[in-house]
Amino acid sequence: MKAIGVQRARVAVFAVLCGLLAGCTQHHALQTPLNPGDQLFGTKDEKGVWVRHQGQVSTVFATNFDCQRTETTATSVHYRADKPLNALNAYIDARAEQNPFNLDMPLSPGDMFELEIDNGDGFSGRYVVNPDGRIQLPLIPSLLVEGLTVSALSEKIELALVRALMFRPRTAKASVRVLLWAPVEVYVSGAVFQPGRVLINEKIQAQMVEQRMAAFGDYAPTRYLSEALRAASGVRPDAKLDQIILVRKGWQVEVNMAGVFTGEHVQDISLVAGDRVIVPTTGCFQKQLVRPTQITPKGFRVFLSNLIVPSLSNANGAVGKFSSSLPYGTRLLQAAVSANCTGGTQWTNAARKVVLASENPLTGQVQVIERSIEQIMRQAHRDEINPYLMPNDAIACYDSDISNVRDIARTLIEIISPLKLL
Repeated sequence: MKAIGVQRARVAVFAVLCGLLAGCTQHHALQTPLNPGDQLFGTKDEKGVWVRHQGQVSTVFATNFDCQRTETTATSVHYRADKPLNALNAYIDARAEQNPFNLDMPLSPGDMFELEIDNGDGFSGRYVVNPDGRIQLPLIPSLLVEGLTVSALSEKIELALVRALMFRPRTAKASVRVLLWAPVEVYVSGAVFQPGRVLINEKIQAQMVEQRMAAFGDYAPTRYLSEALRAASGVRPDAKLDQIILVRKGWQVEVNMAGVFTGEHVQDISLVAGDRVIVPTTGCFQKQLVRPTQITPKGFRVFLSNLIVPSLSNANGAVGKFSSSLPYGTRLLQAAVSANCTGGTQWTNAARKVVLASENPLTGQVQVIERSIEQIMRQAHRDEINPYLMPNDAIACYDSDISNVRDIARTLIEIISPLKLL
């Protein structure tokens, strides 16, 4: 009788433990993350978010949000080799006698040259082409030199000195020698992976200090509107790029910066102290804007938790600085792979789940979604299943149901084993 009583006691303790574990264990698979409509910033078929300006504005940017109209904004344009650009051909034909592609390398902002003038000690020296394409010689108005060759620049300087009555026509002899070709920004479009504006011929700053110290003028490539946007951590995917507002001393101008993404020309304006830059929102997520450019983030930080089996910690799971610092444009699947949430035994690991918590920058609300690893793998092309990540998103990996049941069984065995000794 005593043995039967002990056996019943063990069964009772076992039942109580199972009830406690079932009641206290928060099984994530039984709880749906709080996100009515299962919508996340950037998912498909969103109608847009209504936003309101602080005050009355002269231009209505987006009152009737229709995200379908933003799908082609700042998208890449493709060109065919058998379809010449008529506008460009007309421009070249009109200037056939001065074809710019047949000339020597012209001067650009930032280029440094040495000027020598016979009997002109006050004018001789080193000069740097200013951001507006001009140079400033003593006692005469500034000269526009951008696009000129070395020989054309010499002639223009001689003519300017004669017109200013500084030299007689026969005595004005100018000699120009380029000392440094500066980095230049060009626009690339068409069949490239990342069309847009690129900086070429970059120089090492340490190599330029000694030469610039003895030169007149300066070049500031980081005092433009694009640099201000990048300094503000870049534009968001809902930005209205064709109506960025620049306010200066009561005046305002609208600037179209979409060419940074498409490779078309951008009128990047140089800024002065006190300028105000306003980036309106469309209320819509434009996935074509989610990639590294001069006005978007190069990368961002996300917070990953990889407390799964067999990786028992972030350190053991190789979730370090480089795996949590992701390039802009990363999706949920890529982050899950970076956090080692994928792979392993298929029967137990294919059903793992990943939870994403992201703050909607338009509404300020934190949205949470849950996806299974297998679902993301099989439907990675769907934006609502495999969304884009935003800076400071939080991602947590959970084990599969099979792994959870296995761990519960192990826990029960560890608790019941001492009871057998009673």
